[in-house]
Amino acid sequence: MDPSSYARVHPSATTTAHTHAQTQSILAKAQAILINANNIDGYVTACQVSPINAAARRLCEYIAWNDQTVAEKLNERYANSESGAHFIITGPSTEGGMPHTRPPNVICLPAYWPQERLQETIRHELIHINQRKDPKGWKERLATNGWIPVDIGALPPRWVARCRLNPDTFHAPFWAWQGRHVPMPLFEREDKPKLRDISVRWWDMEEERLNNQPPTSFTQTYGPLDASSAEHPYELHAYHPSHN
Repeated sequence: MDPSSYARVHPSATTTAHTHAQTQSILAKAQAILINANNIDGYVTACQVSPINAAARRLCEYIAWNDQTVAEKLNERYANSESGAHFIITGPSTEGGMPHTRPPNVICLPAYWPQERLQETIRHELIHINQRKDPKGWKERLATNGWIPVDIGALPPRWVARCRLNPDTFHAPFWAWQGRHVPMPLFEREDKPKLRDISVRWWDMEEERLNNQPPTSFTQTYGPLDASSAEHPYELHAYHPSHN
């Protein structure tokens, strides 16, 4: 996910006119794609049944937006691309207004996303699409960089339950740096969680303790990173493609 605040730049200035029936048909198709995505991975359902994730999204509505004009233009542009990406404009509160991907190849852009940030955002999300399409390749690539996947059962349930769910990493949520250090995107407050307020803590699988700071070897390799980049190797490589 890209957590940067969305600007209130409305795409309607470049809108192609549709009849009401056409608009409703386009909207229905977009909503059906989101429903199908949840049928595939169960992400929205998982957010709803997780008390802390549900609370953090209490003001968020996971919907397709009533103006899909920008998505239509992007779908035309990427129709024959290798990525096979399909774009949908979601509501401005969907996932807290953060762009993200859904299975199998869907890029969700929140309504009012600023035009000047669109190209970089698409580049970021296309990497997530590739991660979805080629999980074996990414597992091999990350292994060469010191990352191995970790089964959720190997981690303390208390901290797993406090993690912010991320649609871009939901299909492979936990990885260990050097086979030992697991970044965990924890909500800063359990009583009043906010979707954008997380801190990445590091579970040490050898010493079985949660650390506030990343291991020195991680910082030496990647430098200082913000929480959005450090929470998961998929995000790290999407934000910093030079590591790919």
